[in-house]
Amino acid sequence: MPRAILTQSTQANRCRTVSSVADELGVSASTLRTWERRYGLGPTGRQSGARRRYMPEDVERLRAMINHIRTGMPAAQAARRALAETSLHPRVGPANAAQLRTVALGDDYPRLEEVLEATVASHGLVHTWSRFVEPTLKSLRSAPAGDPVGAAPALMLINAFQRVCRGVYHSRPTRALVGGDRVALISDAPHETAAQVIGIALAWYGCEVRVLSSEDYDGATACDRFREYVRGGVPSLAVVFGCGTTCAATIEELDARYGIPMIVVGTDSPEVLSPRVQRVRTVSACVEEALALLAPQADLQLVGRS
Repeated sequence: MPRAILTQSTQANRCRTVSSVADELGVSASTLRTWERRYGLGPTGRQSGARRRYMPEDVERLRAMINHIRTGMPAAQAARRALAETSLHPRVGPANAAQLRTVALGDDYPRLEEVLEATVASHGLVHTWSRFVEPTLKSLRSAPAGDPVGAAPALMLINAFQRVCRGVYHSRPTRALVGGDRVALISDAPHETAAQVIGIALAWYGCEVRVLSSEDYDGATACDRFREYVRGGVPSLAVVFGCGTTCAATIEELDARYGIPMIVVGTDSPEVLSPRVQRVRTVSACVEEALALLAPQADLQLVGRS
């Protein structure tokens, strides 16, 4: 599963060096060179004498081989299987949200998940959410005829996307770009998936992220949960989703009590006057601002590209 990129890349920018791919997959660069020499699992279209530049589909083939090896399959057999799988089942993502909507309406869950994986491979997790999944969900939920019982396309899309998110999280690289900063994500129910996208993207870069519900369950509030959470240490950053006076009161209480930087996400999020509270409109803007705060030395145009 490819990493959670922040910016949509051009064809040239999507090329990856052997060291970058090695870091992501958790193998040495020399191992990748050996696999290219022995099994033909190198960069496609590489010319003799030219530097290795891996495209997303090249990385996916290598990832498939590694997954087969982890099941106990010999390396040569794993390579043949990976090459056969990627050639027989090329994964192509949608060109726009309208095409993703067509797939979601097709009532084919495996196909939907496959298309989402291909979209993440091409565009990264953050842009897959903001440019494909989120607008498709809005379109599906606003359908005037409603949804069929037992096969709601919007629910199928959310479930498939969450499975893909889980794969991205578990494929995060071993070498962190930040120093393990703790980040608390506070979200209401409507924004839980968006909060997960931010959390996975930050976890990819090495943050220790937890999602706290802002809903009032059994009398426990977001501030109550946050007090329990900080027993393990005050986070370096809090990200808040929500709207209305209750959300504003939560932000103000956390600001007054803990004095930590906060990013409030959403076009309808409350405006709180504090030098420590920043308001952004989108998920991608939140990830960029969070990394700018936690890892100011990182080049946000290069980090996380697939």
